[in-house]
Amino acid sequence: LDELAEQDDWVLSLPEPDDIQNLPWLETLGETGTLVLLEKLDRLAEDTDGEARSDLLSAKLVGLQRHLSLVFHRFIDGDTADRRKLKLHVNGIAVEAFDPFCRGQAATQELPVERMSIGGETIEIRPYILPHHSKLSPQTWRYYKDRSDFLSNQGAYVYRNGRLMAWGDWFRMIPKGEATKLARVRIDFPSTLDALWTIDIKKSRAHPPPAVRARFKRIIERIAGRSVRVHRGRGERMLQADASPVWIRTVGRDGIISYAPDFDHPLLQAAIAGADSENEGAVRAALSALGAALPVDALYADFADDPKRVSLAPDSTDKQREVIAELKSVLDPDREMEPREFARLVLSTGLAGRNIEVIEAVALELYAA
Repeated sequence: LDELAEQDDWVLSLPEPDDIQNLPWLETLGETGTLVLLEKLDRLAEDTDGEARSDLLSAKLVGLQRHLSLVFHRFIDGDTADRRKLKLHVNGIAVEAFDPFCRGQAATQELPVERMSIGGETIEIRPYILPHHSKLSPQTWRYYKDRSDFLSNQGAYVYRNGRLMAWGDWFRMIPKGEATKLARVRIDFPSTLDALWTIDIKKSRAHPPPAVRARFKRIIERIAGRSVRVHRGRGERMLQADASPVWIRTVGRDGIISYAPDFDHPLLQAAIAGADSENEGAVRAALSALGAALPVDALYADFADDPKRVSLAPDSTDKQREVIAELKSVLDPDREMEPREFARLVLSTGLAGRNIEVIEAVALELYAA
């Protein structure tokens, strides 16, 4: 770049054979290969020095490694036709492929592939539905969330000859949202269709031709519903007939969703019954106030950030035992239930955690006393 600026012309400098032998990393090429050597990166450090310079360079190298692991993940994994696995290194450290479709996870849904022909060439469209966080270990969830934020990276992943060119976009057909954050669509097209995809000079952007957009729109409508069902599935199970959540969910005629305390729940009925006639109204008002003060925004933010950290269960075994004992005194004071029947009722409230084995063990102890 310095010589181009000095000559003010497009010139190419050819190094002498002796100079080539002195290039760093030359020995890594073997008999054949290509070495891209970037030097005089005076703007890379952005006018920093000392420890700040070192931290900045390290962060940019990490970003480079992650970018390569995503853009060339199919080459690194050998997931390209008629091509050997590609080996990439950053500072001597091998780059491992990052699969944005979580295909290594059993709970990932790979939907049927669709193929279409344009100009005698084939375009493949493969939809995926990523697993709900409850199907992943905390470590795996954080790994994928850190590398590929679920909300912002939903959408199409466009590959040209196996190389990822563009991702995280629904081509303005639908907005990105929580309900579709688990949906991904892999689109493969050959380089012979570059003109139809309006590839830019940097080969970093691609816009689908009308025929592909029409097919893609139909696929979006189908997979968006699948993603919604995966995302909402666990919440819907909380509202089944055999459950006893303290909250009730209602949908008004205008489509507005609201949550409120269920005053028919045995726990709330007991609280109201325990008050005298003068204070019954105050108890109902207090419970209604708690319902109106539900911190929806805070819950949404915490859950979107890391659902693995959000829990309403007691934070210790002793507290869990206390909660179950209190529930027994309200839900079955006369011991009319079987221990396991009571345990299932406690589980349905969600107030003592979600581990049925622990709840059953405590219930058996309480009923044996």
